[in-house]
Amino acid sequence: MQGFRLQDLPVELERTIFEIAARLDLKTAMNLSLVCRQLKEWIQPLIYEMVTLGTGDTALFLRTMEMLPADFFARSVKRLCLTVSVDPNDAQRILRICTGISNLACWVDFIGRFALTRSTPFRELLHPLPLRRLSIEAAHFQTLSFPECAWIHSLTYLDLVFWKEDSLLIRELRFLPGLTHVALLLQHSSIETSALAYILSILPSLQILCLVTDEDDLERYEQGTRLVDPRVVCLPHPESVLDWEAPYRGRPDMWSQAEEIIEQRQLAANRMEE
Repeated sequence: MQGFRLQDLPVELERTIFEIAARLDLKTAMNLSLVCRQLKEWIQPLIYEMVTLGTGDTALFLRTMEMLPADFFARSVKRLCLTVSVDPNDAQRILRICTGISNLACWVDFIGRFALTRSTPFRELLHPLPLRRLSIEAAHFQTLSFPECAWIHSLTYLDLVFWKEDSLLIRELRFLPGLTHVALLLQHSSIETSALAYILSILPSLQILCLVTDEDDLERYEQGTRLVDPRVVCLPHPESVLDWEAPYRGRPDMWSQAEEIIEQRQLAANRMEE
């Protein structure tokens, strides 16, 4: 019996197989890109489709940006995570080049570095991005000029990270009518049920409002929000970077857990009506 050869497959199917393997594991993707020129053309954009940067790898990524054409990163980078350890000046350089981002986690402390004015650098860099998901510190979010944002109608997922115990009354959410999933990652000792009610009332498409808190406070949050709205879900803080990358890797994340809880509630409500 004649042996099966991968190259006997149609090119489109062969490419799909390699792309699936590359997306599952970064090391596999790197190795595949070294096999031949054809695989490099297919796989190299996938290596940079999701980029997560911290203290150890930002300098390497900046050097790589100098070696490849700028439009490569504008086309390839779709999911970008800039952790809190990334220098604000480096973050600016990256955001100026990676202009095709749809999913952005920006946990960089721009406000701590630059004076907060209408020309504060990160604002003008975030405004034109084609975002569908954004994770950002709450005070930075509130400084954005929403009429100038290209994503006010396309953004559906928003994670607001609270570095300190600020008010949950985020009035700027009213500019984002397309939001279906909102998470508040909290450091709070008290539960502002009136602020939660306000958020629920101004977002017509909202399906889940997720309150993320410390494990020790979880039971108290669940009891305090039980009667607010069935769309409110309380979860413990996940491992931030791993949780951000999980959907791209085909793994469960904070949102899949929250959606499962909502589904269970709906099933229980339906049984009670029968």
